[in-house]
Amino acid sequence: MKGLVLHFKGGSKAVRLSKLRGEARRARGFIERRGAQALFVLLFLMGLVVGAACEGSFDPSLFDRLDFLFVTNIKARLGMSAFGIFLSCFVSYFMFVFALLLLALSAWGFAAAPVLTVFKGFSVGLSSAFVFAAYRGQGIGFYILVVLPGAVMFLFTLVRYSIRAFRFSLGYARLTVFGSDAAQRPRGGVGAFVRDTLLAFLFSCACAVTDMLLWVLFADKFHLL
Repeated sequence: MKGLVLHFKGGSKAVRLSKLRGEARRARGFIERRGAQALFVLLFLMGLVVGAACEGSFDPSLFDRLDFLFVTNIKARLGMSAFGIFLSCFVSYFMFVFALLLLALSAWGFAAAPVLTVFKGFSVGLSSAFVFAAYRGQGIGFYILVVLPGAVMFLFTLVRYSIRAFRFSLGYARLTVFGSDAAQRPRGGVGAFVRDTLLAFLFSCACAVTDMLLWVLFADKFHLL
């Protein structure tokens, strides 16, 4: 009987160890598949929080001069044509994607790609806090309905392409430093990177179209002027 009890306890420990190993494998698999995405989303959110906290220390005239980064000059955009609104939004998105493209082609761009993601979050947090503070409830409703959908769409584009640019630049740095070993080549090759770059610009265009439609349909329904 004593032997059976010991065997049962040993079996229970073995089952627990097997479950722990299974959990560890699943966690490792998740990190390998989604760890980079989670990290870049976290960086964006960090920038978002810092930007919202810094809103009170910025000169309001700065927002007007940097409207291509901060969606705060609402009066100017309301006076634009639909194409003008599209172009304004697209330029804002294009600049980040183009900057990531340049970083990807640099041996040290992998160090700056996460910083650019933080800065995008910072700009979104700063502009949203400005609109909330300046227009109160109307500003909150305006931001949620008109600005936020396109911003969220671009967040997915930005995170995906930031990871791609980070990995490509890192692979290029390894090639430069360690030579042309196949194991050090940029993951996916140049063709895959070109495809992802074109997709990033295409999705940025789709985000700008979404912004344009929402501005045209709903922006004048809010009393923000």
